Parts: sequence; structure tokens; C-alpha cells
Amino acid sequence: MRHFLTLFLIFCSCSNIFGQNFEFGRISISDFSTTPLDSNANAIVLKEFGQSSVFVDDYDHRIKLMHEYHVLIRVNNKEGFKKANFEVPSYKRGSYIRDHLDELKAVTYNLENGEVKQTALEKKKVYTENHSAYLELNKFTLPNIKEGSIIEVSYRTLEQDLFNFKTWEFQDDIPKLQSQYIAIIPASFTYNVVLRGPYKLADQKGEVLKEYIFLDGMRMDCSKITYAMANIPAFVEEDFMTSPKNFKSAIYYELESIFYPSTGVKKTFSKTWKDVDTELMNEKTFGGQLKKTELFKTTLSTLLSPNDTKLVKANKIYDYIKKQIKWNNYLGKYAESGVEKALEKRTGNIGDINLSLVTALQAADLDAYPIILSTRRNGNPNSLFPVLSDFDYVIACVDIEGIKYKLDASNIYLPFGSLPLQCLNERGRIIYSKKSSDWFPLTSEEISEQYYTLTGALNDQGQIEGTLTIRSQGNKGLLKRQHIAKFNSLEEYWEKLDEEMPNISFTNAKIEHLEQLDQVLNEEFDVILEVNKQNGNSILSLAPNIIDRISYNPFKIQDRTYPVDMGFKSKIQYNIQLEIPEQYEVNDKPQNVSLTLPESAARYKYLTQMNGNKLEVLGSLSFNKAIFTVDEYFSLKELYSRIIQQQKLDIRLTTKK
Repeated sequence: MRHFLTLFLIFCSCSNIFGQNFEFGRISISDFSTTPLDSNANAIVLKEFGQSSVFVDDYDHRIKLMHEYHVLIRVNNKEGFKKANFEVPSYKRGSYIRDHLDELKAVTYNLENGEVKQTALEKKKVYTENHSAYLELNKFTLPNIKEGSIIEVSYRTLEQDLFNFKTWEFQDDIPKLQSQYIAIIPASFTYNVVLRGPYKLADQKGEVLKEYIFLDGMRMDCSKITYAMANIPAFVEEDFMTSPKNFKSAIYYELESIFYPSTGVKKTFSKTWKDVDTELMNEKTFGGQLKKTELFKTTLSTLLSPNDTKLVKANKIYDYIKKQIKWNNYLGKYAESGVEKALEKRTGNIGDINLSLVTALQAADLDAYPIILSTRRNGNPNSLFPVLSDFDYVIACVDIEGIKYKLDASNIYLPFGSLPLQCLNERGRIIYSKKSSDWFPLTSEEISEQYYTLTGALNDQGQIEGTLTIRSQGNKGLLKRQHIAKFNSLEEYWEKLDEEMPNISFTNAKIEHLEQLDQVLNEEFDVILEVNKQNGNSILSLAPNIIDRISYNPFKIQDRTYPVDMGFKSKIQYNIQLEIPEQYEVNDKPQNVSLTLPESAARYKYLTQMNGNKLEVLGSLSFNKAIFTVDEYFSLKELYSRIIQQQKLDIRLTTKK
């Protein structure tokens, strides 16, 4: 949910100051006492304060952003110790560090014999890590952490990113008793402000600070806006979700314009998509790369044949780029090295690879375009106004006879027309060269499937001897191929399988279509399964699905405030056929069930039966859509609970009397 906040000069001048920072080091014994919000929390924020303000740096006379941060956290147990680890980002460009961290204070407080003892962080314990070409992390860990410790940290950063001002997250993975944020913005600056998340502000106040800043040759008023929330529940991450920042309660800014009184000029930063399209196509690391079609003419003359259809051409070019340029594990919508160098070095970032793919497709006279997107962990792009910094990835799109195929050549195991899970994030923006860009859906109709088939017989030693076949396709096939690729050989992979499943011995293994990505990956094993025995061999127990049983419920929280996003529709199916010696009969087994959610959104079926001397086990779990709403969460949670309960009971065979 998004709420829009007005951030213009519609404020009254106030004489009293609201929302001041709290005093550092003022800790009382009562701070060590638990509160109702502490329930099940590994740690809790007692107080949190932030203030961001525009200022002119006396050193280089640049307009910058000063951000002050101050937090008081109580650590309740060992799981909460990680809250003593801090990372403060410093964004940079090349060797020039744009952001600066200073005035760092960090102290740990412990209650010992009724007295508060403190341990300060030493300056030499703060170190810098080069995270990427554009980011350094200032890292430190509070000393002397124990269960019940209180940690206090305050620091200041000087930053040059005025466009996005400062995002303030009211919600974190631990609860907060109070969180307060102040924004001080010159009257000549106009920002679009968005409040995301399910929780409302406890307080919001505004005032005018008269002649607060010297800017553009004159004293200028500033708006001071204070936002506050109280008793904020923890944000709990669960399986099947996109970026937490899509759903956490937080305030986001985007600079719309700056008015310069000295000249009467208004500079607009908030752009239209037409502006963005032009900017991207004029950017040498984006549109500039799409002009380099001549680089591929020689290669394409030998790679393609005159009789190739457009689809065959696209497939050949896709395979060529996948093999020619290896991903260097860096994301990006822009080319880092450029098409020419990436081809020469045979390595590049996402921009290098997929812009090369678009260029090569265009060189073959195919209708191909880049699509910029935001990955699932990066968050949803702003749909109301274009913000280029929201996008961190680019893929290719080729239009063949009215069908638009989405392509990502960074993963050699990805079939033509498929996208990895990280790219399935609502929608991207397709950038045309001769007309306006447009939103493009990034959902997938692909079904991620896995089928287990076991045929065999129970021998006199109480073992199952037979053949196990595992068929994987869609995303399951991609994940399996990627997993197998981690091993030096297929033999090493099979040995690892043997280790991970101690009750099953694998022999005579074989695999089909490992490199034929558009085919179903087929694994076949001769197996011997050890069966749980009691009273000699008179009582035998088998797991409900023989191979695996569902014992984990991915849905645990009481109230989930964000949708369940699986990325793909999916299906897993078991088909087990076992010949049972005549002296045995089924004495007990899980109940046969058929569970279906409304509108057949998900379905679970399980059947155990004897057909002559053959034990048949048929099971399937299918999700017939990829995204489930908050209102459907309880039904999903209950579905898994009932499956787990149903599968707790083993199939029990006993000798006939």
C-alpha cells in the first residue's frame, strides 16, 4: 500500500521544536526491562532517530545531504547478537568516494549487579570493505555483547544523492517501540514523497525554519517535516516473496524540481518516459551499444544459413551469445565493458551480455529490443513516475510473428524464451528505438514440474529393489542442471546423492537431455531402498511417498501482510508401483485425500491402494497460479498443515496371520 504525502510549503511557523534527537548515553535500568512488544523478539529497538537535511559543504561548496542516525537496541537472546553488526554504505564512482561517514559513536551497555556498565567501540575496529565498483561498506561490530545487552550507535553521513534524498524504513526485522524521522528541505526544492507499507504514521508535523540555509546567493527558508511511528511490529520475511522493501513501512523520496530565485529558473528532475527513452538511447553504455551491429556481421554470415526461419536464427544467436560471453556476476542495465570488449574478453556484466544479444539479433534483421527491469530482491519499479535508478537489470526481447520472446543470455542453462526467477518481478519497461517505451509484463506461464516414478519389488530381505526415474522441466529443470554443474563429473554428483540419502543405494545411474535445454531432464537410477523393520521382517514401515515426505510448512506467521509470490506455477507428482510378497498385507496407511483451494488455485491428492499384490502410491501437489493474495494466505498455510498431518503416518506392512 502506498500513501502520498504533500511536501510543499503548506506549514505554519512553529516556535516550539518537535522531534529532537535523544541524548546519547542516557541509559536507565528500566531500559533493560521487557515490554509487550518483546514477545518472541530476538532484539527490539527502544528508540530510533534520523534526520536528513540539505546543506552546502564549506570545503567544496557543493550542495549535499547530511544524514544523522541514532539508535538504541536491546538484545534479548543470542539470535539477536547479529543486530550488533553494522554496515554503513558509502557510494562511490571509481576511486572517488562520494559519501563520507563521520562522528561515529558506538557503545554496549550491560546491567551488572544493579549497575550499568559500558564498553565503547574502538576506532580501529571499524573497517572498510570494497563491495563493488560503486559501493564501499563501513563495517563494525559492537563489543561485549551478551543476552540482555543494550547497544547504542550514532553517526553522520555526508552524501551527494539529492535525487532520492533518504529512504527511512520505519519497519525492520525486529520490533520498534518508537521511530522518528525528520526531513529538512530548502523551500526551493520540491520532492515527491511516498509512504509505503501497511502501518500509518502515529504523528506528522511540519514547520518553517526561517532563513535556515544560504543557497543560490541568498538566505532561504526550509521546511522541517517530522514523521513518527510507535509500537511497530517486526517485518517477518517468509518463503515466496519479492523484495521486503515493497512491503515494509517506509518513506521514499524523489526530487521533482529545484527553483533558483537568483535567475528565476526552475530545473525539473522528475522525468517523463519520453525523457527517459531519449536518455537511454543517447547513453553510450546503453543505446550506444545497440548501434554496433557491424561487430556481428562476419560471425552471423557463418552462424546463420539462408534457409533459417526467424525463430531458428534467434535461437542460434541466443546460444552463440551464451557461449561467447560469460557472466561476471555483476548486475546492471548498462554495459560495463561494452559489446566489443565483452566479446573480446569473453566476459561481462548483465548489460554487456544482453545488450550484445539485442545488437546481434538486430544485426540479423530481427525485431529485437532491450527491456529494463528491477530484480525481485531490488524491489518493484515506481509505476507513477519514471525513476531509472529503480532498474538494475536488462534482458532482450525478440518479436517473431507477433510473439515476443523474453531472453536472458547470462545463464547457459536457461532455455530460449525463459527467464530466471529473479527477473519475474511484476513488469519491466521495453525500450523501442522509434516509438515510446511501454510497460511489459514479466510474469511466466511456464509450469515448473518434477515427476518421481518408482517401480520395483519388495525382496525377502525387506528391501525395495527397483528403478527410480526423476523428470524435471521448467524452473525445476533449470535448478537441477545448475546443481549438477557444480560437480566435476556426473559420477561425483551421483556419489553425493548416495551420501545425502543414506537409506537409498544408487546404481547404474544415467541421465538424458542434460544439454538439451528445451527437453525434459530425465534421470534414471537402479536403487535399493532400506525399509524400516520391526520384529524381524514381520512389520515393515515405508514413508508415504517412499522417496520423500512433506514435513516442512513454509508458511508460519500469524498474519502475512504481503502476497505469496512463487514466480511459477508448479507441480510435483509421485507414482510408485511396488510388488509385495504374498505374505504381506497393508495394515495401516495415510488416509486417501483430495484437497483443493477455491477456484482450484492449489490441489493436493494422495492415494494408497493394493491392486492384487501391487502396492500403488499416487500423489501430487500442484499450484495452478504463481501469486496468492494476502486473503489466500491462511488457506495455503492450512493446506500445508493438513498435508503434513496426513503424511505423518507411515505405510505399514505386516505378515498375514
